[in-house]
Amino acid sequence: MTDDSEPSLEQVTAEIITFGRIRREEVCTRLGIGEDMLEVCLQWEIIQPPDPDPEGMVLFPEDAIDRLSRGLRLHRDLGINWPGVSVALELLDRIEELEQQIHNLSNQ
Repeated sequence: MTDDSEPSLEQVTAEIITFGRIRREEVCTRLGIGEDMLEVCLQWEIIQPPDPDPEGMVLFPEDAIDRLSRGLRLHRDLGINWPGVSVALELLDRIEELEQQIHNLSNQ
């Protein structure tokens, strides 16, 4: 007899595989955007399109939400066009890397 409250092996395996990764539809839902807006963001490499897994499922890393959210704010709030958003995010990433290096060096 199987306890219905216990997850099956398949459920546990699926959860482990997808931990930290989310489906395309969930990305759109969390950000309140449509598939067309996600496509624009992928086109301009606001986030990198993930490779599909062996079963063909495309899962985005969780940190894609933060990056997309920042990109959408730059576009909506400041009126920056998509190529400009892409460049701005790259520069912000670079600044963050340099700040982390400075922090690491100051702690040595």
